[in-house]
Amino acid sequence: MDHSSHMSTRKMGAYWSLAFQTVISGVIMYLVMFVMIDGLDSFYNNLNMLYMTLMMVSPMVVLMILAMRHMFPSKAANIALIAASLVAFLGSFAFIRTQTTIGDTAFLRSMIPHHSGAILMCQEAKLSDPEVIRLCESIKRSQRQEIDEMKAILARR
Repeated sequence: MDHSSHMSTRKMGAYWSLAFQTVISGVIMYLVMFVMIDGLDSFYNNLNMLYMTLMMVSPMVVLMILAMRHMFPSKAANIALIAASLVAFLGSFAFIRTQTTIGDTAFLRSMIPHHSGAILMCQEAKLSDPEVIRLCESIKRSQRQEIDEMKAILARR
């Protein structure tokens, strides 16, 4: 029995496991960000949420490699993964801050869940200040109107 190839396969398994865990964690993180919407009709996949997900997943990859070095013995693979994670993080950060990739449709798809979150907060917050309550009523009305307008624009595209 060739033990060197067995060890090599086992070592590669850790990297496949890292890839699998990263993808699953990324999907979970992406979906969790939509907990703030007031209803499923405001669920719109969008680039800004994808960039936020990449910014959360990237440090996780780096931390897992550094914290469990014994499981990830390939220095070259580790450097490549850490570098790729850094590029993904910084690239996503730049795309979010500059909105470079966000045109009309992507903007609307990002804003609907954002506005929906404001509605949810106003609906569920335990408010007592009459001024804040009035403000929230205004927010709910205006955000709902803007969501309806954005959906109508998207429907025409």
